[in-house]
Amino acid sequence: MKYHKIIMAAMLAAALAPATAYARDSKVTRRGAGPMYWMAYEQCFVTDKALSEDRLKRNTDWVAENFLPYGFDMISTDGWIEQGQTVNRYGYITKYDSGWTHDWAYWVEYIKSKGLKAGIYYDPMWMTRTAYEKNLHIAGSDKRTQDVADPGKKFNDFIYWVDANKDGAEAWIKGYVKHFIDLGFDFLRVDFVNYYENTFGSETYRQALQWIAEACGDDIMFSLVMPNCFNDSENELPYADIMRVSEDVFGGGFDFVSGRRRGVYQEGWANWGNAFDGFIGFSGLAGRGRLIMDGDFIRLNTCETDDERRFWVSLMAITGSPIAIADQYDTGAGLEHFYQNREILELNKLGFAAHPLSPNMSSTNSSYWAGQLPCGDWVLGLFNREDSPVTAIINLERQLGIPGGSVENVRDLWTATDLGPAEKTFRTDIAAHSCRVLRLKATNKRYQAEAGGARGKAKYNI
Repeated sequence: MKYHKIIMAAMLAAALAPATAYARDSKVTRRGAGPMYWMAYEQCFVTDKALSEDRLKRNTDWVAENFLPYGFDMISTDGWIEQGQTVNRYGYITKYDSGWTHDWAYWVEYIKSKGLKAGIYYDPMWMTRTAYEKNLHIAGSDKRTQDVADPGKKFNDFIYWVDANKDGAEAWIKGYVKHFIDLGFDFLRVDFVNYYENTFGSETYRQALQWIAEACGDDIMFSLVMPNCFNDSENELPYADIMRVSEDVFGGGFDFVSGRRRGVYQEGWANWGNAFDGFIGFSGLAGRGRLIMDGDFIRLNTCETDDERRFWVSLMAITGSPIAIADQYDTGAGLEHFYQNREILELNKLGFAAHPLSPNMSSTNSSYWAGQLPCGDWVLGLFNREDSPVTAIINLERQLGIPGGSVENVRDLWTATDLGPAEKTFRTDIAAHSCRVLRLKATNKRYQAEAGGARGKAKYNI
C-alpha cells in the first residue's frame, strides 16, 4: 500500500508539471488527441483468422458512408499477419495476406478513393520467414536479411526478430518504415514490443524505437502497443506518438472498459487490465505535447446497455485517446449514432485531453475528469464505474478553480440540452455504468483569458 501511494504521488507531480521535451515532439502529440478511425480487429479476433478482402471493402464503404462526415477519416488493418509472406526484392511485405488477390498499393488507393486515409499494423523489427530464407539484399546496406535476423529468436514460426545490435539492422528498420510511407500509409501500429524488450534488453529495444521514430518523422503516426513501460515509460515516451495503456479489448463489454483486474497494477505489460484504470494510471504523463494514451478499440456491440455504449465513447473522447471503431458493417449496424455525436467528437477535434480529479484509484474523484478547451470552456466527464447509481458532487470553485457564480451555462453533450447556470457546486445522479459529459461556459473574463495554458488543468483533490 505504501508503494502504491508513492506511485500515485509521483504521478500527481508529473501531471501538474509543465510539458517537457521528455516526449516525442510531433504533429500528433502537438495536436493533443489521437486519430478517429476504423480498425480491423473484431473479425480477426472472433474468427482467429486474417481479414478477407471482401470484409475490408465492405467495412471501408460502411465507414465512408456513415462516419467520414463525422471525422472518422482512416481505415487500418490489424494483426493475424503471419500468412503475409509475399515480399519485394528487399524483403518487405507487399500484401496483408499472401492469399489476397490485391496488394497494399491497391488497397491504399481504394481506401483513399473513398476520402479516407490508410493505416497499417506491422512491426519494423519483424522479418518474414520468407525474407529470411531468401537472404535478400537490405536496401541502403551491404548486408543481407540473414545478417540481421536470428531464427533462434523468433516472434513465432512465421516471423523472426531483427536484432538492432547487428550491422544492417538500422537500414532494415528505417527502410521498412519508409516502405510503408512510400505506399501511402498515414498510420503505423507497432505491436508486441514487450516481447522484443524481454528478448533483447532495454538498451536494444530503445535503439530500435529511436530508429522507428526517426524514420516516421511527421510523415506517419507511430502507435506503440504492448509496452512494458519500465521506469515510468522512459524507453517509450521519447519515441512514440501514441501508446497503449491497458490490455487488448478482446471480448469487450464493460469488463474491458472498467472491470478487468480493476485496481491491480503489475510491473511490465500490461500494467493495467482495463481501459479506465490505464487512463488513470498514465494520466500524469499525458496531455497536449506529451503522451497520447491509447485505450484500444471500441466494440459497442459487446455492451449490454446504451449507457455502457455512451460511457465507452465518452471515455475515449475525454482522455484524448484515439477513438477507434472496431464494430463492423454487420455487427455495428444500428449502433452508428453512438459514434455520431458531434459535440462529443468535437473534443477530439480540438485536441482535448482531460485529467482525473484524483489519480488515486481508490478515490471516487478518479472517476471524474476535467479539463479546458482552447476557448476557456470547461469539460467535465463524470463516470459511474459501479453497479449501482451514484451521486456526483463537484465543487467547481475548490476542485476546478472556477470562481463562484461565473458559470453561465452547463450543457449536457449527450442530451444536447442546456441546464442553465451553476454556482459553486454541481450535483447530479448517475446511473450504473453510465456517465454525464458536461460543457461549462464561464463568464469571468480574467479567468477565460488565462485558460488554455498551464493553468488549463484541473486542481487535483485526492
